Amino acid sequence: MARKSVLFKLPEEHVYMPVTRYDDPLRYYYKPLIGKLYVKRLQDGLSMLTPPYERVLDFGYGSGLLFNTLAEISRELHGIDILSDAKILTEILDRQNIKAQLKQEDILKAGYPDGHFDVIVAFSVFEHIRDFDPILKEMQRILKPGGQLLIGMPSVNRVMPWLFKAIGFNNIDDLHVTNHRSVLKSAKKYFKLKHYKRLPSFLPDRCCLYFNMLLEKQS
Repeated sequence: MARKSVLFKLPEEHVYMPVTRYDDPLRYYYKPLIGKLYVKRLQDGLSMLTPPYERVLDFGYGSGLLFNTLAEISRELHGIDILSDAKILTEILDRQNIKAQLKQEDILKAGYPDGHFDVIVAFSVFEHIRDFDPILKEMQRILKPGGQLLIGMPSVNRVMPWLFKAIGFNNIDDLHVTNHRSVLKSAKKYFKLKHYKRLPSFLPDRCCLYFNMLLEKQS
């Protein structure tokens, strides 16, 4: 199969609302201005992928916003989230003819086989996790040789809580506990960095809002 670029497709606003949690930014994707920034951060990350893939895992799938896009680049789509209701989301996906094998579970307890996935996608998840090294190690185990891990993370610093308050998202500093530099440092024990994008791309890291990192499993 020929390689193709990945284009993020924003679903209709009402589709995934039934599984939206208080910490899910789904509503912001549909706002006139800030929505373009939210879509841009996903598109920047997805553009680093080179499909098609056999198996893709969406780690921390949340409301399921990525599934209609990921379903088009994989033969077999999986998702795991420790909080989001897998049963309700499966029913929503079935109505859209999207087939995904979902688990509401800790990835460390999921029991995926060795070398099972071609790609793991993790947008806006690791900033919520303090003890992330065991998760990175597990991801390395369940990826195929040469498999890839795509991580997208917002900047986590003293300025970001004020920016989130400006768009009506309060207490973000209680939710964001880890920065991308710490995750990348730990990830390099198990993966090599292939691509790195920051948003906006013309600013230095310390001034950026979001970071996308594509990593490849070490042999």
